[in-house]
Amino acid sequence: MLAKIIPATLGLALCAAANGCVVTHDDTPDPTPMGTLTTSWTLNGFAGPDTCGYYQIDRVHVVVVDEDGFVLVDEEPFCEDFDMSVDLSVGWYSSEVTLLDAGGHGVSDTVATDVRVVRDTEAFVDVDFPASGIF
Repeated sequence: MLAKIIPATLGLALCAAANGCVVTHDDTPDPTPMGTLTTSWTLNGFAGPDTCGYYQIDRVHVVVVDEDGFVLVDEEPFCEDFDMSVDLSVGWYSSEVTLLDAGGHGVSDTVATDVRVVRDTEAFVDVDFPASGIF
């Protein structure tokens, strides 16, 4: 029986090659559903070009932690950016935002917010640091 299967298989392979037919099978699973988390900040209600300089804020420390406590994002965008976005898998996250001076020292309380990222949508975390909370 094996003697019949081998020639038949070879015959099919030659026929497919001669006709330019290529058969492929992709076992790659569908990509993980993703959404976007955008964190924005203001200083005492303002996000103007001189606001960060007025409060002597250089950068903003943004940390995003997943449900299992793993840090997925640990970035320090310039204060003047006033927001940052990151694509994440669908799920619940904790976002932590702290203002930094030019030396990289925290000069505000850390604001933590829980947020849910939903497939193909943008979730927002908006943080305002009042003047009394900037030291």
